[in-house]
Amino acid sequence: MIQLGIQIGHLHPLFVHLPIGIIMMAFLLEVYSRFIAKKSIDEVIEFTLLIAGATAILSLGTGWLLGEESGYDEDSLFLHRWMAVSFTVTTMLLYFVKRSKITWVSKSYVPLFLIVLGLISLTGHFGGNMTHGEDYLFVEEKEELVITNIQEAQVYAQVIQPILDNKCVSCHNANKAKGGLLMSTPNEILKGGDSGSLLDTISGHEQTLFLERVHLPLENDDHMPPKGKVQLTDNEKVLLEWWIANKNCFECKVNELPTEGKLAAILTSLEQDTSALAVLAKEAVEIPKEWLQNVRAAGIPVQKLSGKNHLLAVNMASMDAITEDKLEVLEEYAPNIIEMDFGFSNFNDELMSQLKPFKNLLKLKLQHTQVTDAIADDLADFELLESLNLYGTAVTDKLVIELKKNKKLQSIYLWNTGVSTDGLAQLQTNNPGLTIQQIGADVFEATILDPPTIISDVSFFSDHLTISIESLFEGTEIYYTIDGSTPTEASLKYDTEITLQTTANVKAIAVKKEWKPSVIAERTFIKNNIAYNNVDLLTVPNEKYAGQKGKTLMDQKRGSINFVDGNWLGFEGKHLNAIVELKEQNKISKVSIGALSAPASWIFYPKAFVVSASKDGVNFKEIGRKEMGEENPNAEVKLTFFDLDVTPTDAKYVKLQIQSPLKNPAWHTDPGGKSWIFIDEVVLN
Repeated sequence: MIQLGIQIGHLHPLFVHLPIGIIMMAFLLEVYSRFIAKKSIDEVIEFTLLIAGATAILSLGTGWLLGEESGYDEDSLFLHRWMAVSFTVTTMLLYFVKRSKITWVSKSYVPLFLIVLGLISLTGHFGGNMTHGEDYLFVEEKEELVITNIQEAQVYAQVIQPILDNKCVSCHNANKAKGGLLMSTPNEILKGGDSGSLLDTISGHEQTLFLERVHLPLENDDHMPPKGKVQLTDNEKVLLEWWIANKNCFECKVNELPTEGKLAAILTSLEQDTSALAVLAKEAVEIPKEWLQNVRAAGIPVQKLSGKNHLLAVNMASMDAITEDKLEVLEEYAPNIIEMDFGFSNFNDELMSQLKPFKNLLKLKLQHTQVTDAIADDLADFELLESLNLYGTAVTDKLVIELKKNKKLQSIYLWNTGVSTDGLAQLQTNNPGLTIQQIGADVFEATILDPPTIISDVSFFSDHLTISIESLFEGTEIYYTIDGSTPTEASLKYDTEITLQTTANVKAIAVKKEWKPSVIAERTFIKNNIAYNNVDLLTVPNEKYAGQKGKTLMDQKRGSINFVDGNWLGFEGKHLNAIVELKEQNKISKVSIGALSAPASWIFYPKAFVVSASKDGVNFKEIGRKEMGEENPNAEVKLTFFDLDVTPTDAKYVKLQIQSPLKNPAWHTDPGGKSWIFIDEVVLN
């Protein structure tokens, strides 16, 4: 009988909102009747109050029966029940008062109506507390949990608990312990509920009670979370299974537990780059090409920092006609601009005040300009500023003392200024993490051109590709090559877009009269016209650098110098062996592999790679080999493609053996230590 009552009580959510809506409708009609005196409106109000009372009784009855189900906090349930009784009684009383013709009774109608509204508000509030927790209405905004290094993250506190808080705690908290289960703390989880501990294995089953409930069909009454609630994602289920399989450790770190395959990729995806650059790149809006063209047409050199985001750098160095009007042209997309260079220009204190809209500046170059200490207040507005160049200006100790307001400042150039030794010492005290650059003038000479930018949204193409080359500086000429040779003023002169028909290693320089030529800009574009079906990795990559496994090698996505970007396969102390299955048999004549070198991170180019071909996937024959040898001493972070022309061979399967140095070279800071190879792409032609 009790169970039948609880089943009827499950209808409570169906009725609970009816009296609320109906009583509010009655109140609005009552307000309306004060302006339109019609007997028919009073009759409608009376009928509405009658229905409100009837639905309140239904809601009260079903709610009372539902309360017999275990799992609710007794104090909260007591308050909710008796508030509901009070609301129901006063609503019915309000109906009879409305119908009464006795004068003194009629005078109590409005106060009683206000009491009814107050009671329904309190009843709903206490009900909400039981269902969603005491902070459901005025929830305090929780500080977002940010993981910057997943390997050092606490497994429970930083990986598992956020999942439970978002998907489980709303039904298993102090006010609503469904099934007698609380899940807010480790002790509550270990204690379990009416069905026993969540983390115990069910008799006759391999899974724990928790995972059993998670994997039940959605329609099953025991499924967790229940139908109608936000469900666990596939990745969240994998993380929960991993945690429970490792003895549901509450105190360990990620790097203390085994992580392989898909799990490693899921964990890595939880990391967040919290640098100002990453945050701004995420928030930056797309910039119309027309706007960029108009800005450049106005004589303002502006350039995207990367093809992967919409952030901008403005270079007005050496311009002697910077005006307020020119700066206003940039204001429409000021939040996108993070670098501005006014070095060796007519920039001054008055123009500095025009930079207020550019709140997201990370780097500001004012070397050899007319600025003085008067710019201190303006600099304080740049809360994100990381690098400031004041070389060769008239600033003094007065300004640098004010720089303590720029909490994010990391680097400042103060050579040849009025800042004293004492001022520098005070600056270092105020900003302990600041690097104060005291270097010679030749570093900032405006006679060295920045390299041009080779522009294309993609690095791979199947038929042809059109690219362009731009320079930030006005009046420059660009010379380029497409065969990897060093460009000079005798090379091809750039004057229009370039159409590539084959794989090309494009190099370019910027040249301007009486200026030193720029360093070489370089970018490789790969033609890839052979489709693949599958890539079978015969060597397992490190779990943290497993990308999309074999697919990573053929997805036509170049990795960046940030080797945790998910586009690289990393192998520590071992070679890479893989078999590529083509969609159909093709003639293979060229193989290219993309690799990364970062000696400071123990990453080196492969020393060789071998290519073999097969028609049946069983019998392979070597068709080419390339020896790169050991890298020369260097500390550069760089990436490149290694090309190998092979004997033209018909093949359905291609085997790759990419050989790692295995150990750090003798010239390395850790000679003999295990080295890495990082490979992002394999291209067949």
